[in-house]
Amino acid sequence: MSSERVESEGFYEMLWDCDHCETKGLLGKSQRHCAECGAPQNPTKRYFPSPEQQQKVEGHSYEGSDRHCPACNAPMAAKANNCTQCGSPLDGAKEVQGVAAPVAPPRRKRRIWPYVLAGIALVCVAVWWFFIRTRAAQVAVTGHRWERSVAIEQFGEQDESAWRDQMPADAASMPICVRKQRSSRQVQTGEECHSERVDKKDGTFEQVKKCKPTYRSEPIDDDWCTFRARRWRKVDDVKLAGNGLSAAWPAQLPADGAPAVLGNKRAGPRTEKLILDLGSDSCDVSDSVWRKYSDGQKVKVEVRARSGHIVCSSL
Repeated sequence: MSSERVESEGFYEMLWDCDHCETKGLLGKSQRHCAECGAPQNPTKRYFPSPEQQQKVEGHSYEGSDRHCPACNAPMAAKANNCTQCGSPLDGAKEVQGVAAPVAPPRRKRRIWPYVLAGIALVCVAVWWFFIRTRAAQVAVTGHRWERSVAIEQFGEQDESAWRDQMPADAASMPICVRKQRSSRQVQTGEECHSERVDKKDGTFEQVKKCKPTYRSEPIDDDWCTFRARRWRKVDDVKLAGNGLSAAWPAQLPADGAPAVLGNKRAGPRTEKLILDLGSDSCDVSDSVWRKYSDGQKVKVEVRARSGHIVCSSL
């Protein structure tokens, strides 16, 4: 996306008020001395005019910020070598102070983040107290159980969907496609502009127009296609369960390496669940933990302080 566009709308006179006779609204660039009493301009008294008071400086060429004369403190142009008021050299003279453009005061918002943080803290304490807090306990192993399962897969045709450019090469039929939105793009519709005033510190200010592009979201459509493809897919599970440490896999399964022919079946992924019974509770554990303890053995564990349930990770 495009960045902010900046455009100069021209240079305008700053205003200043005389310290000596209190004449107001003198021009910062054109009137270096008070038109009433002749007193030199005090650059610290410069200010931005109201929109109705603005006077444009035609053909203005900005040369740099004014400098204070070290001897009489009069504001001198950036290219001056000597003060036109008292003749003193301007070597090492300091820049005059700039004026910040007025901005609308920020809308005061009620600070709610302390209440949000306090609420989060209370929720965290409550969760810890009711669900996480533990205590030490001793329980007896009352049994070992196991459950094993083998997925049965069959090779056949099935419906699948994908964007046209993502369809697999082995799609088994002509696809049926519909148009639908796949993404969107940002399209520029115009600009949002505002003007800012920048004190150039030479008795003028520059009015600058700053514009940011505005956009709307435009949908991008594409072909969403449904097609038939030949795949292995799960059609069944063969399960076996028992007690004790002698776990076994189900028997009489299709061959693992059956060829990809329509209707053929094969043994698929295997899953195992090992359960350790501990009093009235139980835990799904790894093979090493399952075999580590014998029936009737006393085991030190962590239990939830409120519910009494065993923290299985403490085994």
